[in-house]
Amino acid sequence: MKLDKYKNYASVAQCKLQEVESVACELRMDNAAKKINSIRKYMTNDTFHLVIVGEFSRGKSTFINALLGKRILPASKNPTTAIISKIVYGETPAYRIHYKDGRPPQSMEEASFKKLTAPPEPDESDAVSVKEFQQAQKAISEIDFAEISYPLPFCKDKVEVVDTPGTNDLNVGRMEITYGYLNQADAVVLLLAAYQPLSASEAQFLKERILGNQIQDIFFVISHKDDLDNEEQEKDVVDFIEKHLRKILPEGFSLHHRIFLVNSLGALYSHMRERGEELTAKQELKVPDDFNDTGFPDFESALGDFLANEKGMVRLRKYNRDAQAVTRTMQRDIERNIGIVAHSADEIRQKAAEMAPKFEQAKRRAERIVSDMKYAFESAGSDIDYKCHTAANTILAKAKEAVNNLTQDMSASAMQQAIEREVTAEKKHFLDSTIREWQDIFYRENEKAQESLRVIWQDIDIEYQRSFHLPAVIDSDQTSLTISAPGSTKTFSEQAYDFAGESFRTAVETKSALEFIGALGFSAAAGIIGGVVDIFNAFFGNGRDTWRDKVRSEIIRAYSGQGDKMAATLKNLYQTRTEEVCRSLKERVDARVEDMERQLRDILREKESQEQDAEKERRYLQAKLEELRRISQDLNRIAL
Repeated sequence: MKLDKYKNYASVAQCKLQEVESVACELRMDNAAKKINSIRKYMTNDTFHLVIVGEFSRGKSTFINALLGKRILPASKNPTTAIISKIVYGETPAYRIHYKDGRPPQSMEEASFKKLTAPPEPDESDAVSVKEFQQAQKAISEIDFAEISYPLPFCKDKVEVVDTPGTNDLNVGRMEITYGYLNQADAVVLLLAAYQPLSASEAQFLKERILGNQIQDIFFVISHKDDLDNEEQEKDVVDFIEKHLRKILPEGFSLHHRIFLVNSLGALYSHMRERGEELTAKQELKVPDDFNDTGFPDFESALGDFLANEKGMVRLRKYNRDAQAVTRTMQRDIERNIGIVAHSADEIRQKAAEMAPKFEQAKRRAERIVSDMKYAFESAGSDIDYKCHTAANTILAKAKEAVNNLTQDMSASAMQQAIEREVTAEKKHFLDSTIREWQDIFYRENEKAQESLRVIWQDIDIEYQRSFHLPAVIDSDQTSLTISAPGSTKTFSEQAYDFAGESFRTAVETKSALEFIGALGFSAAAGIIGGVVDIFNAFFGNGRDTWRDKVRSEIIRAYSGQGDKMAATLKNLYQTRTEEVCRSLKERVDARVEDMERQLRDILREKESQEQDAEKERRYLQAKLEELRRISQDLNRIAL
């Protein structure tokens, strides 16, 4: 995949930013230099995120291995991916596990990493099997993500490939993690399978989880092209998927260069043979005569064009806008300083003293703006306790409804999935709606603050013009602020998901069905009786609803206090973000005023130095003149 165009533009932009930073440093415009340096760092570290999603058994791991050209991820017909895996470029192969509790990342051998697969369902008639399953689940749940570094050409241009658990994985924590990555993706690949094109659950996932979050940078890749017999079958599969996608996708969504049929195994084995790896006779048979027949060249070309020409250029335009705002402020300051330099040191000293109260007044006015913003934030977030308790009651009601649909012949894991299926959607809906509401509040208050700041800068500009007789050089864009936290390029919603993700999930997580059924005596009876129906009959009796009532009671107990936990978590998020935004606004105002004060001091210092030098030169020349006069007089006396 080639990103040459983007790389060339980015390289030129970096050089220009370096020039601006040098000028800012030379003129001691420290705040401007820091801003430009920050933009340069983000450009240097910028990465394209390619997120791969799909149901179990669609061949996600094999597709990613083929894309990367090496067998990096374990592949199996059974569910394998239990954690998020990020594949990034590295000069040497490395596997690192990052944990949710903040402990240092742990390096891991490749063989150990490939054992981190989703544990198989336990034999629920065996208490030991159930316990081992729970321990394996717990160990995996502590992992945030795995980072795999490899010298892969595909990732060399700062493309990060993210492998996610199956979209039909009903583990609440893993599902929420997947949704969080979708919100941050530059491009999403939804992997489908030729043998079951666009199932009902895949269509639902696309509609609710991708399009429902306004994600439209999607590529549809159909795996198992090699299972189709001829071009007619290939065309039928693609036409079928395109036809049904158009019923789901928004009007105007172009599928041009967005649907691809691929042979992942053929592509992977081709890459392996190119590197000189020995293939089995069976693998050799799957290597196509022409690599183009795998479908990967077309997909990689379309993806590269998209990242470079659409995503990449959008980013460059954003960085350019940010840099231009800084350079405009610098130009404005230089133009003002040129006018100031025309005045004498005494005049500048006097006017600087007159400006000092104006600067202090600007800071006080900014403090009031921040105070008003903070009050507005507090008022808007005052009902979070009520909302969280209402949401907790709704989630509990969903869980209780799910219990009504359980049957005695269901396994414990099936019960768990049935309950989690009902409550997960409600949890995510509440989090999404809350974050959207807060984002609207933040943007509204930001606009009000910007307008107030423009008035402050205009007042200072007017005072400069009056004091130093300067032309008007007011730039209304110079105070542009963003809602993202200082030093961050993420949107508020992305930061909110990062912050709230695990703590929110922990706050609203209940015991699994395996645990609460075990608490009711499930495991104790399992070794004696065996069979789910017999276990429930033995423990709960033969009353038709007795066992269901006990499960429902355990659900209610497990969910008790969830409203308080949710409120504590989200209030912490809201308070952290509001304080962050207010602090950022205040710091940027203070930095701007400090820049203006420093520039005035520097101009005064330079002017005083120049005047001192001029006076020194005048005294020197005057002395020389007196000396010449004395010499002339002496000569005159000699001549007489």
